[in-house]
Formats: sequence, structure tokens, C-alpha cells
Amino acid sequence: MLFIKFLLAATFIVPLGVSVATAQTVSDSRDVSELSSPIVMLTPVIARNADHLQLDSEQRSALKDWMAKCPAEREALEDLVVAQRNELRQMILSGANTGVRTEKAAFIGQLESDLLMMRSSCVEYWRETLNEEQFAQALQLADT
Repeated sequence: MLFIKFLLAATFIVPLGVSVATAQTVSDSRDVSELSSPIVMLTPVIARNADHLQLDSEQRSALKDWMAKCPAEREALEDLVVAQRNELRQMILSGANTGVRTEKAAFIGQLESDLLMMRSSCVEYWRETLNEEQFAQALQLADT
């Protein structure tokens, strides 16, 4: 987790030429098409179906808090991965040293792994926040 915090901080310190979208906006200019698809997308389903899932006030507060911070953190990491992939692309095209490209590829692999685990932690959060029945319904609604 410390590694992720470092990387997130780096996205705001190191000028990568990548803008970070807020949790409230979905920008058409954010191209994350090269990233792997989420394995499970539960949060948007829960947000859209809060009434159907009969979330209580504590759960609704948890949802609001989650939506206020976590999508922005995920998007920052996604943007970092995209920027690193672009750097690797330029390294490949310019004929950069194979060893340097290998290091960059390994770094991208670690970032992608961190992204997958960030998404995995999201599911665990909902497993702990919702009751068993709500979680089962959310999984059904998400068509998992």
C-alpha cells in the first residue's frame, strides 16, 4: 500500500502530461483502452442500485465516502500506467537499450498488478460493508 501511495504522490509531482479526472467526471479524453478490463466492477452497480439494495444510512454514507476518494485514486494510477506505457512505446520506437526497456516493462507490470489489487480491494470493501444478502444481490446485478 505504501508503494501505491508513493506512486499516487508521484503522479502529482512528476509532470507526466496526463490529466487526472475527478471522481465526479468521466472524461472522453481519458484513454485507458490499453489497460486490462476490470475483473469485477461492483461499485457502479451498488451506486446505481442503492435503493434496490436497500442500503441503510451507514452504508449510504460509506458509499458516498468511497465515491469521494477511491475513483480518483484509481484513475490516478490508471493515468500513471498509461503514461508509463506511452514512455515505453517511445523507447521502443526510438530503439532504446533493451535493458532499460525491460526495466520499464517490469515497472509497468507492477503498476498493472497494483491496479488489479486496488480493484480487488474494492470488492472486499463491499463484502465487508454490505450484508450477505445485499452483497449477493450486488453480484447478481453486476452479472458476475
